[in-house]
Amino acid sequence: MEDLSYIIGLGFSGSDIWRAVTIAFFAAMMVRKSRQVALTAAWALLVDRVIWPLLDMSFSGASSEAVFASLGAMGQTLNADLGLYLVRYAGLFALITMFFWMRRRIHTPRKELQKKNNKGHKPAYS
Repeated sequence: MEDLSYIIGLGFSGSDIWRAVTIAFFAAMMVRKSRQVALTAAWALLVDRVIWPLLDMSFSGASSEAVFASLGAMGQTLNADLGLYLVRYAGLFALITMFFWMRRRIHTPRKELQKKNNKGHKPAYS
């Protein structure tokens, strides 16, 4: 149980949470149907764990050898970090799903929501 709390703590550390929320917010804008959330979360994990850190390194002035060495190190530690990636994927999936349903709720006309909520029942008062 202590290992699980350690993995979850690493998966959602304080400095990375804003990056995850930002990526999830913009990734949720690309989702068209609820069944596409899993694939979008996989792309968001790729951006979150591979593309964003490599771009940060290159923009901060690291040499190309250091960037490629970091990419090689990611490949070598993939099995050891699998729990971290699964926790991060689950978090991104939950955030993208939440943002997707919020966007859907905002853009659905009020009459359609009332029809879905009433399901043919008459209101108790009007």
